[in-house]
Amino acid sequence: MTPTELTTPETYLGYDRQLTGYVGSKALPNVAHDYKAPEDVSQNSWALSGRWRLGGEHTTAVRAAELALHFHAKDVYLVMGGHGSVGVSVDGHKLRTIAVKGIDRLYTVVTRPQLLDAQLRLSFTPGVSVYSFTFG
Repeated sequence: MTPTELTTPETYLGYDRQLTGYVGSKALPNVAHDYKAPEDVSQNSWALSGRWRLGGEHTTAVRAAELALHFHAKDVYLVMGGHGSVGVSVDGHKLRTIAVKGIDRLYTVVTRPQLLDAQLRLSFTPGVSVYSFTFG
């Protein structure tokens, strides 16, 4: 079902898309780099913390990697690839862990019956790559 309310727009996590909505420390492409996210991320924005390698189409977790996103939607989906796991927390409450198994595909991160305006925090094991968020 397509939502009728305004939701967070599709968000790309590679530097080829100019890192739209990115609010963290300076992004450096094609090198492993340590990032620091602000305590709270503004609506429709995202930030990295820990060590990541930013690519053109995707960003890959290297060490102690976390991603913060302030979203407005019922459902949050994320295209991921690689091998590892992703811990999911919404507004400080741990929801679940997602197993990422190889081929790049769309994963359901959050699904709720009502519209949420919330802070999403994802923690990644090394080797998991993220491509884009979509919302419903």
